[in-house]
Amino acid sequence: MSNYETGRRLEYRIRDIFRREGYLVIRAAQSKPIDLVCMRDGRSFLIECKTDRSWLGKDRKKELLGLAEQAGMPIILAKRKRRKVELTNLADGKMFDPKNLTAIP
Repeated sequence: MSNYETGRRLEYRIRDIFRREGYLVIRAAQSKPIDLVCMRDGRSFLIECKTDRSWLGKDRKKELLGLAEQAGMPIILAKRKRRKVELTNLADGKMFDPKNLTAIP
């Protein structure tokens, strides 16, 4: 499976997790500038998805944090590790639970 297919599968998996929790989820074409935008109960945030094989460099992290600041939305890093998904707030590294919106400032 190509890197594109692996990344797309993760994006769909994350999208489905959030949709089951009642979020409206929009997937960006070609993952530019972000993979997913999620909205629920008047709150919005951005999601960047990374698989086992990919990593988030310093420049990309800085770009994403700048985008989050510009949009006025937190950014969540969705990372797949050995078939398990971890969701963390990119700004502070705290874990995020899609069932609990209070985890996002």
